[in-house]
Amino acid sequence: MEFSQSTISSEQHDARDGMRARHDLSQQLSIRDERQLSRVGKKQILKRRFGMISALGLSTTLMLTWEGVLVYFGFGLANGGSAGLVTSFILDWAGFMAIVIPLAELASMIPTSSGQYHWVWMLAPKNSRLLLSYLTGWLSVAVWQSIVTMGGILCATLIQGLLVLNYPDKYSPEGWHGTLLIWATVILSFVVNSILGRWLPKIEGFILYLHVLGFFAILIPLLYFSEHVGAVEVFTTWNNDGGWSTTGLAFFVGIITNVGPFIGVDGAVHMSEETHNAAVVIPWNMVITVLFNGLLGFGMLLAMLFSTGDIEMALETSFNYPFIQIFYDLTQSRAGTTVITTIVLVLSYSATFGQFAGASRQLWAFARDRGPPMSGRLLLVNPKSFLPMNAIWTTCIISLLLGLINIGSTKALSTILSFTVSSWEAAAVIPLALLLWRRLNNTILDNKRISFTSGSEDADMPLVWGPWRVPEPFGTGINIAGLVWVTITFFFSFWPSSPKVDAADMNYSILLTSFWFIFGIAYYFITGNKHYNGPVIETGILKR
Repeated sequence: MEFSQSTISSEQHDARDGMRARHDLSQQLSIRDERQLSRVGKKQILKRRFGMISALGLSTTLMLTWEGVLVYFGFGLANGGSAGLVTSFILDWAGFMAIVIPLAELASMIPTSSGQYHWVWMLAPKNSRLLLSYLTGWLSVAVWQSIVTMGGILCATLIQGLLVLNYPDKYSPEGWHGTLLIWATVILSFVVNSILGRWLPKIEGFILYLHVLGFFAILIPLLYFSEHVGAVEVFTTWNNDGGWSTTGLAFFVGIITNVGPFIGVDGAVHMSEETHNAAVVIPWNMVITVLFNGLLGFGMLLAMLFSTGDIEMALETSFNYPFIQIFYDLTQSRAGTTVITTIVLVLSYSATFGQFAGASRQLWAFARDRGPPMSGRLLLVNPKSFLPMNAIWTTCIISLLLGLINIGSTKALSTILSFTVSSWEAAAVIPLALLLWRRLNNTILDNKRISFTSGSEDADMPLVWGPWRVPEPFGTGINIAGLVWVTITFFFSFWPSSPKVDAADMNYSILLTSFWFIFGIAYYFITGNKHYNGPVIETGILKR
């Protein structure tokens, strides 16, 4: 009995030591996170609830990469064909890896929810950083608010496609039906981000498993039911159905098909101030997200191309998306097709939770630095939940208003997708170019020789490499490759699907992007520059 009590006492003592060690480690990480924020002049305001898995769940699922391959691959078949789709996916995958690695370095250097516009402020020359930073933040707001609306439109059109599939003689889709369905998606995302906001990390971790299970739940029946196409046909068939002067030009026009599924890779960046050990976790999160989602997306693309039946019928489908027609042709079952499409629908709904979170945090961060209108209200954080509730409410209202576009245009999804792609790439090319300039001038300090001093709003914050960095000369080479690729895809994001366009087929993204850009410049010079002076210094700063 004495031996038993002694053993129990020893086990209890070991358990207490283990709990104390974990508590001490947690405190050390918390202090380090706060010091890293202080180094760039920011206070810890939001509560850190995310870890590696939950942040990975948010970033991988909000991108909808393999799901996006299913939804958008029809456009690439018309401009490029199956060989073009395979080639462009590989190039986009590699290109986005070259884009995301330098952005990951910046996320490690400056681990705030502000993201690109804060990076630009610290990288740009003094005589231009105010305007460049403001425009980058202005574009980022548009990108993330549009991503939420785009997610809502996707869910709405998937539901309408299912209704046409199951009730072909009774249901005729209308624009206002879609708007109501978009609103339902937005309101659900609002509830998850507000009422259930403190549990969002656990929800995102669970959705990550659904993301993977859903992939196999669709891949297996797709391969099982289909009659496979030969490899020669898949890898050598090039199409120019758009009527461009050359097949090569058609390929570059169709390359946008595989750009869309990678947009939003910076989602975790805007959750940096709610993530433990953000300077390390967020960069790895970004890189792993592109690798993992690219692998799933490429697998789904190959499965679709090797299993595709009547392409012409699929492209002319009344179900909104060719993949619904393809699965119906394969299974000859409305119930089976409904189940498969519902998997994509559930994951699309789930993606909007992370999209909404990224949009509201980016808006909150920009408001904290007095960027958008009504910043004084948008920056407020609920003292009980530590959530930026006013930014969450505003994101909800903006998305509801943007949903009205669907009433007047059946091309709302493609238009907003093109606008989102072009605006995201415009907001990415600026920090990529400035980081390359800083690399070539060797003006970024090593992180070992800095000390903490008191600062003011006019103090210059030193540029210091974070703990996540690619060694040279590889870092510079990857930076150059990323800058080249984002420039190419930005240019072709404005092109229509055919050189013969009318009002219905026009790619309006160039008008929307130009309008938002010019409006941002005008707003800045009229009133924005009276309030925005760059990222607000809330604490002391770190100097050499």
